[in-house]
Amino acid sequence: MKGNGFTVQIDHICEQVLIEKKPKNILSELSLSIEKGEFIAIVGCSGAGKTTLMNILSGYNKPSRGHVYINGFDLLKEEEYFKGKIAYVPQEEILDQTLTLQKSLEYSLKLRIKNVSKKESKKTIEYVLKTLELSHVRNTLIKNLSGGEKKRASIATEMLSNPDLFLLDEPTSGLDANIEKKIMLKLREIADTGKTLIITAHTVSNLHLCDKIMFMGTEGRICYFGSYQDIFQYFHVQEFVSIYDILKKDSKTWYRKYKESQKPIEIVKEENVSDKKRVGFFSQTATLVKRYVSSLVNNKIMLALLFGQAVLMAICICIATEKDSILNPLTAAMMCVAFTLASMWLGLFNTIQEIVKERDMLKKEYMSGLNFASYMVSKIIVVAFLCLYQAISCVTIVYLHLDPRPEDVLLTNTLIDFIINFFLITFSTSTIGLLISSLVKEPKTTLILSPLYMMVQMLFSGMFVPFVKLTKKISYFTTGRWGYESFGTISNLTKYGVLEPSENFFKFSSPHILSIWIILIITSLLFLVLNICFIRLTILNKKNYALVLLNDKTR
Repeated sequence: MKGNGFTVQIDHICEQVLIEKKPKNILSELSLSIEKGEFIAIVGCSGAGKTTLMNILSGYNKPSRGHVYINGFDLLKEEEYFKGKIAYVPQEEILDQTLTLQKSLEYSLKLRIKNVSKKESKKTIEYVLKTLELSHVRNTLIKNLSGGEKKRASIATEMLSNPDLFLLDEPTSGLDANIEKKIMLKLREIADTGKTLIITAHTVSNLHLCDKIMFMGTEGRICYFGSYQDIFQYFHVQEFVSIYDILKKDSKTWYRKYKESQKPIEIVKEENVSDKKRVGFFSQTATLVKRYVSSLVNNKIMLALLFGQAVLMAICICIATEKDSILNPLTAAMMCVAFTLASMWLGLFNTIQEIVKERDMLKKEYMSGLNFASYMVSKIIVVAFLCLYQAISCVTIVYLHLDPRPEDVLLTNTLIDFIINFFLITFSTSTIGLLISSLVKEPKTTLILSPLYMMVQMLFSGMFVPFVKLTKKISYFTTGRWGYESFGTISNLTKYGVLEPSENFFKFSSPHILSIWIILIITSLLFLVLNICFIRLTILNKKNYALVLLNDKTR
């Protein structure tokens, strides 16, 4: 996996934020050139802006001011072109913990390389596993790997597409000295193949393996950029760690010294790198579906919940109701309410944490060429089959419990009509759950939003509280209203004397139920499109949510 590497030129990069209404520099006018095939280590005290710089170099974040040039091309303007050619390994391991290492690499390779054969896939994976000494844990779940193995697994994933530039944010953090040395030696070997490597480091024991050291001081100032051997004479110290104390006391003087010795940066566009063909929409979708299914199968607890909840809900409904419930107006209505609430809860539970838990992985894979539409469609395909199973199991169990059963046939037969209706409500709510999941930033936020969503559905759907002028208008925008209305229509509740929330609410006619189903289908499609749009807005936001950026005047 040899390569030519990339030249990296940082041109007056500046990152500023407002903290308590006062401007603060995170990065201060960074400018330097990194040659092809160089192994660079960025060091500095905590808060010096190392991770911020790495996020900018990778294209994850946009600086307040300045540019990053890769082989002479502006990184942000040519973002699409550089996808798959730049590998970024952040501090936290961003891998699906429920997959084995082998499966994780197989799926990642298929998502990144077009038309890769089984023979080529096997050869590539064997190479990266052998190179990083991971062959013995290939069939181990990623969550069961050691810290050092997870670090190397992250690097192995990025090696699959044979990138020309590696960016690794503290690849040896939290590891013992022996494993740290092994990883640094492996990175040295990768650089020797012609790749360009840039890492951040918090330990100094193996920095001699790097070609150059970039030492950053307070407020993101570059205070030194040169070889490891020359750094001691430059700072007039005997030990490397002494430099940290020097720069904590005074980084401005050393920043000026660096600026005086710096040569002007010349941006020269080089020959285009060979373009790598992207994996198509259908191929990515198929791979993502397989990965999603594999992840669910390996997560036994979640799988049991997803498949068991519908059966448990059905059993609870059966226990709580008599067999002849449809003969009583009150219990007949409550049966429809129970079905509506069960279908909505199942749909919400299926997806409300699905995207937020994968935010970092999703953004990282997008930078490697992932299509958001493929990602969303893959989720929808798996969720659709899950919703269908839940509809069949829950409805069938309750239906067989009833005696007598609803006799009036609306479309095909009552059981099938119930199953179709249950499926559409569950699926529609699942798309809403995906939207909520794409908007929140942390999984725990969904624990607050789930009961709030269900409360809104109950209050404004007509199930429990009679309509007034305002709530009736709001009800048209709630899934609960359409669920209760459709289940009541199929059951022909007016026949049993059930009070309707509004006129013709339970009108027993084919056009009525079909119109509700069309509304649910359109709602699902609408939320699917919104999901893709909001994922792009939230996940691809080039600014750090934790920072309040300065406006142009302040900058």
